[in-house]
Amino acid sequence: MRSVALFCMIVLSLQAASLEDLVRHYKKGNYGYVCRMGYKMFNRIKHSEAMVSMYAYACLKDDKLDRLAVPILILGKTPAGRKNRAYFSLILAQKNLLIASLCDGIRMEGLQVPDTDHLISKIFNLYYQKKLKKVDNRYSYTSPDNQVRYTIEVQRKGRCSLIVKEYDHGTTHEHRYR
Repeated sequence: MRSVALFCMIVLSLQAASLEDLVRHYKKGNYGYVCRMGYKMFNRIKHSEAMVSMYAYACLKDDKLDRLAVPILILGKTPAGRKNRAYFSLILAQKNLLIASLCDGIRMEGLQVPDTDHLISKIFNLYYQKKLKKVDNRYSYTSPDNQVRYTIEVQRKGRCSLIVKEYDHGTTHEHRYR
């Protein structure tokens, strides 16, 4: 009996340490770690909207947009949860609409959706405002001041995906969305 109680205490302390570990890594900007570990620990964090939101934001920052689907379903008990749910839903919808249009040629005219600060939202708006130039299976955009440039490549190996390269003030970032 005593060994069972000791085992339960060890498991509970490991669980608490793991949650603290997630928060610590999130604060350090280790979003890939938080997204991976949050996915593995999801049953432990799903009852806390703050932890679910943190996990979803980490996945968003790590370009794992498909992992937003479950948090979207769970969030909604609090005003902050509903706000985050709407934000994640919008970005996931924009990604899916972009992929359907760019990969499958599905035309969507007259779409008017809110704007966010996320890269997918920026690309979505540029695409639907017809500001992207198309060459072969690649699209590009350069800001009027030449400070920001995007290239979007459609990759059709297996599951269709988008490779977005963001050139911002001399720094290059590559993002992959499927």
